[in-house]
Amino acid sequence: MRLLLLSDYAALSGALDQAAQRYPGIDFCQRSPQTQLLTLPDFDFLLLAPLAEQAEVGQQLQPQQLQYWLKNLPELLDLCRSRDAGLLLISSDCVFADQQQGIAELDPPAAEDPLAQELMQLETQVAQLEQHLILRLTPLLSTDPQGGLAQLVARCRQHQAPDNVDYRGLVPLDDLARVVLGMLLQVDAGAQVSGLYHYTATEPVSQTELMHTLARLLNTEAYPADLSGTSRLGMNTQHIMDHFGIHPRAWRATLPELLEQLHV
Repeated sequence: MRLLLLSDYAALSGALDQAAQRYPGIDFCQRSPQTQLLTLPDFDFLLLAPLAEQAEVGQQLQPQQLQYWLKNLPELLDLCRSRDAGLLLISSDCVFADQQQGIAELDPPAAEDPLAQELMQLETQVAQLEQHLILRLTPLLSTDPQGGLAQLVARCRQHQAPDNVDYRGLVPLDDLARVVLGMLLQVDAGAQVSGLYHYTATEPVSQTELMHTLARLLNTEAYPADLSGTSRLGMNTQHIMDHFGIHPRAWRATLPELLEQLHV
C-alpha cells in the first residue's frame, strides 16, 4: 500500500514514517503541498493535514492556513479519481463550538468562526470522493522543539498563567500514526468503509490542569489543580471502535516520554 502525505508538517511525517516501518507492505512518502501535481509519485491513499502544526495543543488557529487547500482541493480530488486512489483528511474538533460536549459524528458542528467554516468546506468537498476518510481529532502532542507542547513547557517554566481553554482530549502524534495506519490497512485489506470518524486519546482536560500536570512532571513551581477537569465530556469515539476496532489510548501515559524526547 502506497501512502503519500502532502504536507510540510515534519513532525507528522516523522511519526507516520516511523510507524510505517513496522509494516513491510506499506510504502510511505511525503511531499510538499507546493509540488506540481503531475510529478507526485503514485499512491493508493493521499493524506492531507491542512492545519499542520496549528493543530497542536496551545497553538493559535489562523483561517488563512486553509486558503491554499480550499483553492487546490478540487484538483487533488480529480487526481485521486484519475489514479483510482483514496483520500484521508485529518480534520479537527474545532468545527464544534466550545459548549458542545460529548460530541459524536452525527452532531452538527456549531462553530461559526471563519476557520471552522472553511474546515467544514474542506470536509464537504472530500466527502464527494467515493473512497474517502475524514478523521476529526482533538489537539495534537508532538516532540517538535518549536511545537505546541514545547511552547507550553516554556510557559510552565516561566510560570505564566494558563489560557482559559478546555480540550476534549489530546492526541500524541505516534498515537495518530497508529490510528491512521490501522484504518488504512483495513481498507487496503478490503474493508468497505468510508466517511467521518472521531478520535481522541482519553481524557478531556483544561489547559490549567495540563499546566498543573506539566509542572509536576518538570519539578517546577506548581500550578493549582483544576478540579473541574474530570467532569468534562470529550469526544465520542464509539464509531471508530465499531468500524475499525481502534480503542483510545491515554495521553497522560505518554506525556513523560514526550517530555523526555523534548530534553526537558
